[in-house]
Amino acid sequence: MARTQRERREETVARLLDASIATIVDVGYAKASAAVITTRAGLSGGALFRHFDTMGDFMAATAHEVMRRQLDAFGKKIAEIPAAQPPLEGVLHAMRDITGNDTNVVMYELLIAARTDERLSGTLQEVLQEYSSRIFDTARTLPTADQYPEDALAAVVALLTNSFDGAAIVRRILPQPEIEAGRIPLLLSLLSPTEPRNDD
Repeated sequence: MARTQRERREETVARLLDASIATIVDVGYAKASAAVITTRAGLSGGALFRHFDTMGDFMAATAHEVMRRQLDAFGKKIAEIPAAQPPLEGVLHAMRDITGNDTNVVMYELLIAARTDERLSGTLQEVLQEYSSRIFDTARTLPTADQYPEDALAAVVALLTNSFDGAAIVRRILPQPEIEAGRIPLLLSLLSPTEPRNDD
């Protein structure tokens, strides 16, 4: 059966996004030109701009796709936490693995580039607001969420995300296995509820 125009468009856009993510992982954002990405996707040079008005629009779509994949992967990791493992420990391992994967490298590359690119910065603000909101919504469904009041939970989620993101960026340049080995146990000790003190 012949594919519809919509199906052909969706397939082309999916190929472009796959190629964009793989290109940024391999050579970085600065070298991820439209020509390099379309060549990698096996498409003609003008294919990208037939579906996106600007490179900024395309990079916004790339960021959205990274966000979708990361949330998907995180959900799967959470579903796979063994029943015998303490839930908070399982969540921290999932966060470490997700922030350290190749797909997340693309978000780091885009964020660093946005520091000096106003158009990209504006584009990413919207994507990151949605991403942060969805991460928080996911966190509220986790078995450990009821340990914290809602405002404290938002701060805990941001603290953990920033900690693992920072570690993932540094790890690629300066691996520190001795620090990595202690990170999750330390976070567990900081985040685990303590017994109330009895001063009598």
